[in-house]
Amino acid sequence: MVVRQKVGRKRYIAFEVSGCEGDPTRSRLTKVIGKRSAELAGGCPFDVILVSNGRGIVRTDHRHQKVLLDLLGSLSAESDGMKIATICTSGTIRTLKEKYFPKGSP
Repeated sequence: MVVRQKVGRKRYIAFEVSGCEGDPTRSRLTKVIGKRSAELAGGCPFDVILVSNGRGIVRTDHRHQKVLLDLLGSLSAESDGMKIATICTSGTIRTLKEKYFPKGSP
């Protein structure tokens, strides 16, 4: 059996946060996305991997990528306290870190 059949394919989505009071934290993003996920998608599996300087990376299963992209786009500053704009989707976290989170940034 191939490893991917056991583990599954993951997708990593880079995003920018705006309209948020203060710096967004990993726990705050998880709470907001989780709440919206339960309302709209009936619970979409995701994990906020990294948050830095108003940008972040979220991981999901490849089968839920489209649902999560739509969900992130549906967040608004008025109702959810922040607006999220997706930047890029990748199959590896390394690519996103190299492009959008350079080594010198905090």
